[in-house]
Amino acid sequence: MAGKSFLETAVILDTRLAAERTYISRLRSPQIVPIVEAGQFVMVSFQDTLDPLLPRAFSVCDATGDTLSILYVAVGRGTRKISGLFPGEKLILNGPLGTGFPRMERGKNIWVAVGGSGAAIVPILSRSAGKAGSELRFFYGARSKSQLVPFEISAYTAHATDDGTAGFHGNIVDLMKLELKGAEPDMVFGCGPTPMLVSMQKEFGNRIPTYLSVETPMACGMGFCQGCPVKRSGDADYYLACKDGPVFRSTEIEFEVKP
Repeated sequence: MAGKSFLETAVILDTRLAAERTYISRLRSPQIVPIVEAGQFVMVSFQDTLDPLLPRAFSVCDATGDTLSILYVAVGRGTRKISGLFPGEKLILNGPLGTGFPRMERGKNIWVAVGGSGAAIVPILSRSAGKAGSELRFFYGARSKSQLVPFEISAYTAHATDDGTAGFHGNIVDLMKLELKGAEPDMVFGCGPTPMLVSMQKEFGNRIPTYLSVETPMACGMGFCQGCPVKRSGDADYYLACKDGPVFRSTEIEFEVKP
């Protein structure tokens, strides 16, 4: 569960283009970095301006020393504005927030599926697994090769693209099914677009411990606005993604996907 969090003024160190419209910004954040866990997020807002009005939620991409990284696709006004900030400029961070992925243990074999901005978790999960002695296998999906971020990690990584320009030609869950070959992992993690998570839940959720990080807009990140509901499995009630998640055990939730 989420614990201590800080409201911190973080200084931009640098920003780089990592893939098509995808950026990684590094910020000096000495209060948040030591306590953040893989799968948690920060709410980001601008200093001295109300444009855009609401803060944005970003998964923590990496955290080492006093440096925190966020990865994002610059498609809206807020993310485009962040990508254009110069070193020395400041952002307001509130975090770490939410419930992350289960802590890893030595000898555990964990498969991780990521797609889109969900790929943000790759570096911090890889670092966490190295410390714990767990074995990770990443399955990274995108529409095309140009959208894949070339992460520098030692963990096994398999790619799938919708257009076949890199790796497996098809979706990431079909690739994972091909690679199972009778040897199932101890756990499965997923972070990416909702259709990918729905497919993972259907394929793995009832036979392998599966943890999914849901994607949903968040206005406050702390449960006050009640704006990020996630339906409880077999219940009429709802969790809040920001407060109870964003990572849930697959069996705990239902996706309300329109046909």
